[in-house]
Amino acid sequence: MTLLETLFGGLILVALLYFALKLFGVSNYWRGVVSGVFPIMAYIGYSMVQWPGGEVVSMHVAVYTATATVLTLLGSRKSKDNQPLHWIPKLITAFFVILFIIMANLMYIASRGVSPSIAKWLLPPAKHAGAGSNTAFPGVVAHEGDAAAAVNQHLKQLERQRKLGWQVELVGLEQLKQNQDHTIVVRLKDKQQAPVEAATVSLSLLRPATALEDQKSIAMPAIGGGVYQAVVKLQNFGRWVAVVDVSKGDDQFQVQKNVIVLKSE
Repeated sequence: MTLLETLFGGLILVALLYFALKLFGVSNYWRGVVSGVFPIMAYIGYSMVQWPGGEVVSMHVAVYTATATVLTLLGSRKSKDNQPLHWIPKLITAFFVILFIIMANLMYIASRGVSPSIAKWLLPPAKHAGAGSNTAFPGVVAHEGDAAAAVNQHLKQLERQRKLGWQVELVGLEQLKQNQDHTIVVRLKDKQQAPVEAATVSLSLLRPATALEDQKSIAMPAIGGGVYQAVVKLQNFGRWVAVVDVSKGDDQFQVQKNVIVLKSE
């Protein structure tokens, strides 16, 4: 389910429970408690199956609790009392409504980014025409306890690549456009300028702005003469990183290249 479905669906469930319990004569206090607790427990159970992130769970708990609280405050008035509602419950209700609107907007921006029509007024122009900007939250960077060991391993791999002396030429990354098929070609030569045949070559296209759009380990079949190719299609424009991994026997080689995908006309 999407964020909007769980958020607004939960709000409707809170209201339905509250008014259903009212029909059965349950006191206002317990109507508020039950209508707030049950949707929260249901969402926590759903989150255990499909974890959406701690900030999303916190937002749902806060919104469900706020909705149940507002309903309880409004229900605390005597039905026979025709006097206008006191300004304090009005103020508390307005506070929770504003809080909900702010949190919903922040969650939308974090998941999908600022609208392009608004971003062009708030953000500086992109360095490359048509590249655009991604303002959504890109996710966290994994950092394990053996990070230093990983750096040493990377340096050793670079030294092995230097001794290997292979040359990897990437063709087809210069004029990429979103939502269009492009043929990417890799030409592979060894230290003696001879074609490297029978290697396993894969291409990964990584999105620095958000890992959710990464396309990893696209196989590049050999077409002869040390040439390998694959057809790719990228959904979004902007900055990408192309990573080519080559392996043959015990030899491994990797190259990376920054790529700008242009916006389709």
